[in-house]
Amino acid sequence: MDESNIRSGRCACGAVTFSVKSPKTYGACHCKMCRRWCGGVWMGVVCDEIVKIDGAITHWKSSNIGSRGSCTVCGSSIWHKPRHSKKYTFGQGLFDDQDDWVLTREIFSEDKPIHYTISQDQQVAFTGWGTLIALILGKLPK
Repeated sequence: MDESNIRSGRCACGAVTFSVKSPKTYGACHCKMCRRWCGGVWMGVVCDEIVKIDGAITHWKSSNIGSRGSCTVCGSSIWHKPRHSKKYTFGQGLFDDQDDWVLTREIFSEDKPIHYTISQDQQVAFTGWGTLIALILGKLPK
């Protein structure tokens, strides 16, 4: 059974709306860039396909490994796209349906500040290099 479905979401002001094909799993990224970009841990959903996206998005190369997109009106963090992948990772909190999601992975776990802990039985933690290697090899858990 295909666990990917079409899900919709929007930014904080509603200027950017989207529909994507994605599972109901997500990951937490603890890297310094993500924390500065969204003001805390980045919770992202790796999307299988962008079905539709409307609204103005500012996108920029945030590092040698990826780019990011934000709403041009309210500044909401919309997506991250690794350079070596065709898939976009959309912010989990942007999705309209917030029921029954599962945290499956934490990445760049060595960059996590000591003042918080994410605890859920299903997630797998990766270090920075482990994250990059798993991403390139297509081995990050969905």
